[in-house]
Amino acid sequence: MLSVTQTNRRRQQTLLKLALHFLLPLLFLLAGSLLLLAWQSTTRIVNDSINYQMQEAQDRAQSRLDSYLTGLNTLLTSTAESPALANILLKGDRPAAKKILQNTLSHSYGEYLDLLLLTRQDQYWTNLNSPLYLLGNNLNSLIVDTPYFNKWSSVEIIPEPIALFSIIQRYPILSADSGLIAGSLFGGLILNDNLTLISLLGQGSTNKSLQLLIDDQPVGPAFAAGKIEQTIFEQAIASNLSQGEIADHYFSRQPLLINGEASKLQLLLIADKSMSEQLAHAYFYHLLLALVLILLFITTYFFLTIKYVQLNK
Repeated sequence: MLSVTQTNRRRQQTLLKLALHFLLPLLFLLAGSLLLLAWQSTTRIVNDSINYQMQEAQDRAQSRLDSYLTGLNTLLTSTAESPALANILLKGDRPAAKKILQNTLSHSYGEYLDLLLLTRQDQYWTNLNSPLYLLGNNLNSLIVDTPYFNKWSSVEIIPEPIALFSIIQRYPILSADSGLIAGSLFGGLILNDNLTLISLLGQGSTNKSLQLLIDDQPVGPAFAAGKIEQTIFEQAIASNLSQGEIADHYFSRQPLLINGEASKLQLLLIADKSMSEQLAHAYFYHLLLALVLILLFITTYFFLTIKYVQLNK
């Protein structure tokens, strides 16, 4: 009977020793590996979610810009294709031409036009540009720098002392009788101080701020959806990165498409700290799991050690 008891005790000692030196560490390593894989998977999912949200905001802004330019294009095309305007140009009737331009401004999307001018015989003729911008003699350079018909162009006006950046399009005005070009209609917008455009691009963005860039320089005001310091914008611009993170703020920068092609105009998106908090929550959750795993290992190890010591008495 004593022999059987000793045999059982030796068997228990062997099993406990095996558990203490092999099985328990192996289970701990396995659980740790699973926890590490779960952490990496969660981190990847959160990062993918952040990238998706940033790209979605970029795509939404691009779609709104396309709609905005399409509305302007439709309005300007209908004005340029008016037979009355061609006849007025041929007659040289400036007052009548200004009435047509004024009528254009009164239509939908007309209020967004900062630039609206006519040329006759390839020379500046008249305009109804926004009074906010005193372009003066720079209209001739604007005409020369906008060579394409029916294609939006990015044109810099008044290089000194303050450069004005514009998106403008040129439309041919054809004579109904001869089919020859009687003149051109120019229409577009100034990006500097254009609160309407940046507000339109940022519409619906509750946690992202926007800034338009040309040649890596800010153009016009920023659309601020939250409290983001100016230094964050400056560091994001200076980084020259297409995406990244600065002081818990994720940012992305992509060129905007104009005429279906990448343009000099870029959109910088900067998210508030709510996105980085998503990743912080994931880190905290997995840290708690790691602590629970360590405590469970320590508790089990001490329990088995005590049991092993008791059997050796």
